[in-house]
Amino acid sequence: MFFRIPRLTPGYIRYLQTQAAMTVLQSREGPVMGRMAVLMGLMGIGVSGYSSRQLTLHYKPSSHLFR
Repeated sequence: MFFRIPRLTPGYIRYLQTQAAMTVLQSREGPVMGRMAVLMGLMGIGVSGYSSRQLTLHYKPSSHLFR
């Protein structure tokens, strides 16, 4: 039930500073990166649907399989 508090070594302090800096940077770029991810996802779905449609429109089955 007791939680150990880590020793405040120089390495651990540097780790905490790095984590704090990353949190600040992510909070600034967060909405832009989220919107970009959604946009890229929608573009991928669109291109996949388009290519699937093109394949089905131009599909010609091989006649040599049914001899």
